[in-house]
Amino acid sequence: MTWTVSAVPPTEVKAAWPAVAPLLAPAVALSNGRMDMASLFAWLADQRYILWVAYPTDRVIRAAFVTREARYPRKAMLVVDLCGGSEMHAWVNEADRVFRGYAHDAGLDGVELFGRAGWTKPLKALGWSGGIVLLETKAAEGEQ
Repeated sequence: MTWTVSAVPPTEVKAAWPAVAPLLAPAVALSNGRMDMASLFAWLADQRYILWVAYPTDRVIRAAFVTREARYPRKAMLVVDLCGGSEMHAWVNEADRVFRGYAHDAGLDGVELFGRAGWTKPLKALGWSGGIVLLETKAAEGEQ
């Protein structure tokens, strides 16, 4: 089966939202309060994030991704902040190809992804490296 991974034009985010919101909701829930669905939609609408979708020949969206550009002192990366959906093993190769191509065309150095450990095996097979663990804690409470 042939898969397509493509960016959703900003003018079409509102129309795509009913299909992609349920796919992205579990990833938003894992953000530990960093965002909610309303703020995600707002950032997509004002183009702080780019919305991407994956679908096979039947054009039914099976996965959604949210990306942004990150500029570090020595590198610039396309960051996949959120991803959700089904059939990952079917579309992961195409997503890798599309995101790497987008990063290259945008003058970025590469692609990075924040996600669960389940991403490690399929992405390592495509040449990704890392395995960074994100740890967090709450800020210290001030003297009262």
